[in-house]
Amino acid sequence: MACDYRIMSAGHDVGGKRVVPTIGMNETKLGIAAPFWMGQMLVRTIGYRQAELALAMGTMFPPEEALGVGLVDEIVSSQQSSSSTDESDGGDVLLELLPSLMKDQVPDPVMQKAFAQAKLFAEIPSRARLESKLVTREEPIQDLIAKREEDTESFCAFVMEEAVQRNLNAYFEALKNRSKKK
Repeated sequence: MACDYRIMSAGHDVGGKRVVPTIGMNETKLGIAAPFWMGQMLVRTIGYRQAELALAMGTMFPPEEALGVGLVDEIVSSQQSSSSTDESDGGDVLLELLPSLMKDQVPDPVMQKAFAQAKLFAEIPSRARLESKLVTREEPIQDLIAKREEDTESFCAFVMEEAVQRNLNAYFEALKNRSKKK
């Protein structure tokens, strides 16, 4: 939610089965309340009522719904392609900035789109871009700093509660079992 531009995959096929990603904050389904700053970021991203419902229900949005509420800015299908990483348009410079372990992901359409968008952002004078971001982000940043210690203590105490630990253990076991089936 703190990204300048949020791109989501429409999904892809794995072994003849369609895998559709989701995005959201499922903490409540695990028995956890989202940290204050994270909840406030969701409010600023998708609006008060949508965030209130999403936080209360632990909603995970599929791509089209995420786009509709403003959680993502764009959906990219696995068939889309972009030439944003061609040497002719400066993509080679962006490739140089990538950690070596990510370089093999560049053919991925989502990564291609991210490179293209990063290039557009890089063309904006950095000082103007920074000041523009602060117009919308300075107050939340100051809130985060002011409440950081209190929020951290509250979240850590909450997460260590026995009931929350049971929920988390059950969730991780379910994830392990799901990965074993693959």
